[in-house]
Amino acid sequence: MEPTPTPTPVPNSLPLPADAQFTQIAAGWHHACGLQADGTVLCWGRNISGSLAIQDWLTLRRISAGLNFACGLRGDGAIACWGENGEGQASPPNGRFYDIAAGQNHACALSEGALTCWGKGFPDGPETIQGIPTFLSTIQAGAGFTCGLTSSADMACWTNADGKLAITPGPFAELAIGLRHACAIKSDGSVVCDLEDRKHYSQRARPPSTKFIQATGGWFHACGITESSDIECWGSGAPGAAGDRLSAPEGKFTALSIGWRNSCALTLDGYATCWQQPDFQNLPFDLHEAFGGVKFEYPIDIFPWTNGRLAVVERKGVITAYSKEPDGASPEIILDISDKMFCCDYRHDGVSAAVLDPQFEEFPFLYIYYRTLDEHPAEGEDVTEFAGRSYLERFRIEDGKAVRDSGLTILEIPQRGKWHYSCAIRFGPDGMLYAGVGYNTIHHTPQSLDELLGKILRIDVRGATPEQPYRIPSDNPFVDNLDALPEIWAYGLKNPWRMDFAPDGRLFIADVGQDIQEAIYLAAPGANLGFPMCEGNICEEDVNMDVDGLTAPIFTLNRDDACAFMGGVTAPRLDNGFVFGDFCNGRVWLLEQDEREGWRARILAQGERSPVSFGLDADGTLYILTYDKKSIIRLLLPEVQE
Repeated sequence: MEPTPTPTPVPNSLPLPADAQFTQIAAGWHHACGLQADGTVLCWGRNISGSLAIQDWLTLRRISAGLNFACGLRGDGAIACWGENGEGQASPPNGRFYDIAAGQNHACALSEGALTCWGKGFPDGPETIQGIPTFLSTIQAGAGFTCGLTSSADMACWTNADGKLAITPGPFAELAIGLRHACAIKSDGSVVCDLEDRKHYSQRARPPSTKFIQATGGWFHACGITESSDIECWGSGAPGAAGDRLSAPEGKFTALSIGWRNSCALTLDGYATCWQQPDFQNLPFDLHEAFGGVKFEYPIDIFPWTNGRLAVVERKGVITAYSKEPDGASPEIILDISDKMFCCDYRHDGVSAAVLDPQFEEFPFLYIYYRTLDEHPAEGEDVTEFAGRSYLERFRIEDGKAVRDSGLTILEIPQRGKWHYSCAIRFGPDGMLYAGVGYNTIHHTPQSLDELLGKILRIDVRGATPEQPYRIPSDNPFVDNLDALPEIWAYGLKNPWRMDFAPDGRLFIADVGQDIQEAIYLAAPGANLGFPMCEGNICEEDVNMDVDGLTAPIFTLNRDDACAFMGGVTAPRLDNGFVFGDFCNGRVWLLEQDEREGWRARILAQGERSPVSFGLDADGTLYILTYDKKSIIRLLLPEVQE
């Protein structure tokens, strides 16, 4: 047997082969693969972690795709996998198998009388699963769980983390497993979902009454082939609310597969068609690398600096001034506090935001928010087990540089949880400093008015001294509430990574979601934005936003369309709309208010980068800071494109 293929360089993106015919199809996150009648495999889409790197010599009789990897069965029953292998998901066991299923980051295969799984949840390598019923001929896998049909046609599902087994009585004819839900098709064609009543999934992927012969799911949406060979999709999508029917291609189809949000199907004659919700073609704006393509360790913030330059903030604690010239000539370090950091896993420590006082001539100060550990762990120790503190610190500016010895701690916040401790800082038009503080994974804090976590804080920092680093504005909403901290301006947030003021004084907040929705809010003094009882506009069963006085978001996307909203700035060149992006899919949106239709978002750009922050120069040009490419991108409007 030839060895499991290893990824080889291929173009970063490959189109769907229009003239190829397939017998099977398997969709992943941003890629898909089709199996041809002769056993050869063709893959297309984005080549993330080698997900397209199928070898020419490889022939298979069955394929299954995970998030950024895929596996298949050879004619002799041996397994071949390719693509991402960080969890061991592309390192299959030896042996002979008759069915295979790739989940998000794990896979399982059936042999006679045994089930073997590998990848995430199986740190010691491939493992034979014990205590499960005897299966028929099929299994399917999702995000951290696997399901199969028993000999009595019941659906059996178990989780990788604890091996917990759940049986849903049948009889069922087909499985219909998604990344986050376990469904099956009964003999009468109806779809039943085992996780339908769970809190986080109660309003998503709820099947219609249509009769299906095949169905499958993505993150929070699903599609099925009806008895008349049409495709019907439901669940969450963009646009559309949870439960809405989603768009699907017209025609007659024999097979379909869904990855994260990528949907593909085979026509009656074996041709493949793929689609997403919605169509992101013909985008109006271009992305160009700034500063001559300089690569940073981890750029986290950017804002105008003196002499027409831009200040680039890196998470490691270094701020550098760059010329706006195409080559970013003569970069100059403004401040280096890297020795204070233990940095910089994307969840752990370092600088998360910085801002220059907008009345710089009168108040020449730079404010930085960062987190560091109380003690540094030894090499190999888990940093999440160590306590940390977040600091808002002020530095005086002289001759175009920050004076390190002038540092004054404005706020010090103990951190008790593992992550989501970031902070967005902005000066409001009233001259007050607003700070958005994450909830630090401590569930009760967003609703506790005696905690600073999960809040928007408002303080007066001008005239700060070591004895009184800030003052409480007399018009703060809870200043007269003896049971509340007077710094609180709004509450009920999870992780307000970025926020920005519009010229009219409205405050836009991009709050990173948990399991259900990403959300954008317009906040007001004293507002309760609902977390954790609500995530976006989806609340627990006994919570009513209107009755309970909660502030609803102005825009949401469900988690199959976005994984983490990275706000955001109000862009003067775009009629002061709010620009934000998504960390996972690389899209950049503009949120605008329509007098007739309310708030709506349109796609500005689609990149192959993960945006983490946005900024503007003095002329209003928009800059996008990226995590995976370590670069800063300019979004060029049509009238200024090069």
